[in-house]
Amino acid sequence: MQNTNAKRHGLSADESRQLCDKILGLARADHTRINITSGIQGFTRTAINRITTAGETNNVTVRITSIFGKRVASVDTNRLDDAALERAVRDAEALAKIAPENPEYLPELAEQKYMPVDGYYASTGDLTTESRARAASLGIKAADASKFVAAGFIDVAAGSQAVATSNRLFGYYSGTAVASTLTIRTPDGLSSGWAGDEDADWNTIESERIAEDALRKCRAWRGKTALDPGKYEVILEPTAAGMLMSRMLGVFDARQADEGRSSFSKRGGGNRLGEKLFDERVTIISNPAEKNAETSPFTNAGQPVQREVWVDKGVLKSLAYSRFWAMKQGVAPKANPSNFVMSGGDASLDDMIKSVKRGVLITRLWYIRGLNPRVISFTGLTRDGTFLIENGKIARPVTNFRFNQSLSELLANVEVLGRPTRVAADESGAAGTPVMVPPLKVRNFTLASVSDAI
Repeated sequence: MQNTNAKRHGLSADESRQLCDKILGLARADHTRINITSGIQGFTRTAINRITTAGETNNVTVRITSIFGKRVASVDTNRLDDAALERAVRDAEALAKIAPENPEYLPELAEQKYMPVDGYYASTGDLTTESRARAASLGIKAADASKFVAAGFIDVAAGSQAVATSNRLFGYYSGTAVASTLTIRTPDGLSSGWAGDEDADWNTIESERIAEDALRKCRAWRGKTALDPGKYEVILEPTAAGMLMSRMLGVFDARQADEGRSSFSKRGGGNRLGEKLFDERVTIISNPAEKNAETSPFTNAGQPVQREVWVDKGVLKSLAYSRFWAMKQGVAPKANPSNFVMSGGDASLDDMIKSVKRGVLITRLWYIRGLNPRVISFTGLTRDGTFLIENGKIARPVTNFRFNQSLSELLANVEVLGRPTRVAADESGAAGTPVMVPPLKVRNFTLASVSDAI
């Protein structure tokens, strides 16, 4: 349940404002900015079919940023007594006075209007250690029953963020996030299956399905054999698609495009706004108020974050402008995307498999590293279930691959999209930036070499 009046983790809006006002009252710098992060972080970790560790921290972190002219420095503290706060302010100011000038610094923002967003779900905020243990035990029981080995991680966060400046700006946001991931392996370590969910609302995490899916993938991947590398028609399950698409979060940057450093740079100068770059079925937005993927409606500097359409039916529609670059270009500033939401279609995963004459099904990726920002290319490895598809059916499990793939080409080569869902896109298993993507069927995906990795 969302938007309840129950006690929430983290400082309230009133408590945050009072703390900001106290700190600003101590400040002597030309400008001061306060960022407060507060709340709980909980986890439950399983390994070798038992819960090995679990814990929870409750903390308040205050970042004080002091500015003299264009000299900027920050100090963090989690001590909130008057003496500690004053010492942190004085330390930040002392550091700012000796810091080199930042030629691109602009004065702190004054009061702003933010879109109303409530990302706090009581189901997540009230989640107990016992409830996490019961969820984790489902994966353990599934592995035990098949004499397999389970390892999993449940990560939960609930709290608030606040920002204030000496120019009377104040912003506040309260939210939750939870991720549950599970890997099941055979005792010899030669087969592995993975499944996971991520959301703002614990009630949407399907622990039984996660256990069933990880076990099913582990069983199905036994007896894998080699497949020649090459360019294949590929189905990326939602998690695999999300792990790639999450790398797009930082590419919608106007300065990089204008300076010739990105895939959105135009030859001869400028950017490619308004050009059709991807398949017409590709639409990408970000929206702080997106259901179950809510994020803060402001940046750490207090800049408003709005709903933005970055790509509409394959056409590049928007780029993000920092305040400095917006001033240089004579346009309004626009914040980077705070989440990633990609439109989809109606195809089920089974429908997509049936449409493939010869291709590869990929469950998940890992060890993803950047190659060339001019084409948004990445390399990495497949993991936890890779299968050959022939004549619309799973033919056999195959060994893992190293892939080398341009995301620009991938989005231009989309053939079928399934239904979007939020995915656990962080390789660590922690709850991260919300990513909502569909499963994707794409052509000419480059599986560059065979890998012995499991």
